[in-house]
Amino acid sequence: MSPPLPNEWEVEESLDPLAAIAEDKQELILRQVGAIWPVSNSLCYSYLACADNALSCLDEEQVSGWVAAVLDIYEKKGLKAAQTFMADVESNYLCRLRGETGVRLSEVAPRLLPYAKSIFKGLVALQPGEELHTDTETIFLHRKLAIFPAETDNFLVYKLMVTTQLLLIKARTYETVIEGNSPAIMKLKAGSGRQSTSGQLTIEEFWQLFPEPRLAEDLFTLAEGWRISKELADLFPGLWRDTADPRSEMARRRPSPDSLPAKSRAVEILCRYLIANHFEPDRTTADNEFRLIIEEFEKAAAAVPDSAEKAVKIYELLQNLPGPYKPVAPLPYLGRLKPAEAQRVRLRKRTATRDKFIKTLAAILPEPAESSPDDQRDNSRQKASRPKLQTEEATALLINPTARDLAENEPPSLENNREKGQFLTLAGPEIELTEELKEMIAEISADLGQVPTDYISAAHGLAGKGESPRQAGEALEGTSLTGAITYDEWDFRRAGFRKEWCVLNEKKVSPVRGTFVQNTLDKYRGLLIKLKKQFEMLRCTERLLKRQRDGDDIDLDAVIESITDTRAGRPESEKLFVRLRRDERDIAVMFLIDMSASTEGWVGEALKEALILMGESLEVLGDRFAVCGFSGMRRTRSDFYHIKDFDEKYSQEIEERIAAIAPQEYTRMGPPIRHATGILQEVDARVRLLIILSDGKPEDYDDYKGEYAIEDTRHALIEAKAAGIHPFCITIDQQAHDYNAHMYGEVNYIFLDKVRDLPVRMPAIYRNLTT
Repeated sequence: MSPPLPNEWEVEESLDPLAAIAEDKQELILRQVGAIWPVSNSLCYSYLACADNALSCLDEEQVSGWVAAVLDIYEKKGLKAAQTFMADVESNYLCRLRGETGVRLSEVAPRLLPYAKSIFKGLVALQPGEELHTDTETIFLHRKLAIFPAETDNFLVYKLMVTTQLLLIKARTYETVIEGNSPAIMKLKAGSGRQSTSGQLTIEEFWQLFPEPRLAEDLFTLAEGWRISKELADLFPGLWRDTADPRSEMARRRPSPDSLPAKSRAVEILCRYLIANHFEPDRTTADNEFRLIIEEFEKAAAAVPDSAEKAVKIYELLQNLPGPYKPVAPLPYLGRLKPAEAQRVRLRKRTATRDKFIKTLAAILPEPAESSPDDQRDNSRQKASRPKLQTEEATALLINPTARDLAENEPPSLENNREKGQFLTLAGPEIELTEELKEMIAEISADLGQVPTDYISAAHGLAGKGESPRQAGEALEGTSLTGAITYDEWDFRRAGFRKEWCVLNEKKVSPVRGTFVQNTLDKYRGLLIKLKKQFEMLRCTERLLKRQRDGDDIDLDAVIESITDTRAGRPESEKLFVRLRRDERDIAVMFLIDMSASTEGWVGEALKEALILMGESLEVLGDRFAVCGFSGMRRTRSDFYHIKDFDEKYSQEIEERIAAIAPQEYTRMGPPIRHATGILQEVDARVRLLIILSDGKPEDYDDYKGEYAIEDTRHALIEAKAAGIHPFCITIDQQAHDYNAHMYGEVNYIFLDKVRDLPVRMPAIYRNLTT
């Protein structure tokens, strides 16, 4: 809805304070009204009332930035907060601009979340907390860091915190059990009076074996921190190098060991040693007193049990020191380990995965033969294709993935199916598992070592009652992959971003079985044979390199020139050969599909047919490709559908996901383009393409329409180009529009007025883009 027109007296009253100031200042102030008025009338009046006072502090170049900050505050916290922010320009804006007020987590989280995702592919959220720690699902960080004057240094500390916590999660620090059979730990068990029949201890049980559990906790945390720091320095040498000065400063600011009891002094010195990576004994401490402790602390540790052994040995060395242990402050970027919270998250995930596995597996298991005729009639649609068990004694055997397939963050291999958990054996016949089940098997096996038999027994008992694959024609559903992701949105009126304005949800499209794929392959059989031959010829390009020092044949032109040069008294050339070079393709492409409601009908059908033809052709060519879709409903819900990811092999299931593509709601293009750009940035390829298939203008249910939507989409495409991505749009519309050239660029889109041509034209367009 457009803002209401103001009354004349309101305008005159709001402009009265400007009458007394110079014309150049009036022009500067009024220039920003176009950005504020469409957002809030009241905010605009407040701006006009305090703008003159603000200009006494701001340079002309800073005014637009200040206005953008005001609008950000308004959109996040409301009118009153924005008015308060405007009232004190020096404290609320300029100090912040100079980095004197620290950095807030809310400001840096949009930059840290993609960074975290690049390190750990699992779902990890960033949330404010009282102290730094993680429960393996969420990393809790300080709401604000003001350790250093410079904003960049505070941001680096945030980045170091996130990286360290992610490495603790990847190393499975919280999930590891400690074997209690070593002499040192057996001695601790005997001293504490606690015995373990399994010989295994959780981290917390290990701490409780010591007379001073908190001392054991801090020593173990430091030992594990030493191991993780070494890994961090190896994997992220740039970050470790960039944080060297901030870490040294953080070590210097810690309390002096002089003021601490003996055991606490020793732990504090280890803290300083770990932060700054060097040992500086204070003036009251002799080197010999901590030489053995430092030597033990520096020993390499390959895994969590090694850190436990190290903690035991250092604890024994500290027993000779007088007095009890007083806990010292945790490391700023390591925090405290809280295995109890991690265990709660782990158990909750385990239960959710178990329930989902049982329901999903039950959907593909054969129906018991004794099912009643009434039940069979009620469920005839879902059960028609199910094989029936012929005996009550039939058992289910799930072949587990091998250890290699359970490598961290890697799905099971698609090769050697029988050896890697791809089949379910039911009293003789084998049922191939879906990709979703394979992923769950890998997750369960990584957690428990194998898929428990009671999981399969429970699924067997629910055979025919599980979550069946969706039938064609039903509303599109997708499995949620991650938590909500926020993206900025470009507002051309203020020449700046609306911070964290859009919420994007990733979903994975569930496959549907039907006749669409086979009908498409039959319909375009002749074209597909031709396409495959054409794409085979594109696998690698050949070119002749002339005047080479060695090669496959003699370069006659170079030989003749060399003889001529020799006779003319010039030195002869040694480059007398021609070499045939084969340039291997190194291309990654994402097809981003508009799934708005306007694609219903023949448009959507042509899109799916084109994708199936492209999938078959690209399998021959060998180019890496992904297929994703997008739709939206307001800024708070932008859906991004994963149909085929880059690391997935093109298969029947992928074709069934393509067949499942269905029209959804509106066309908010900015967030999905920015999200697709982030995905493509993670792909290592010489050429990275983003091909968008859309049937019209970007538009959403809220105010995302007209010039605003076009400019945001255009800016998202500019961001993609700046990131090294080459965007190209195939526009399907009844008529060409002027905004297309402005939005995509003159040579970055093609207009198709005949939708039926899309399946035929799309492979040709792709060939032209990649050759």
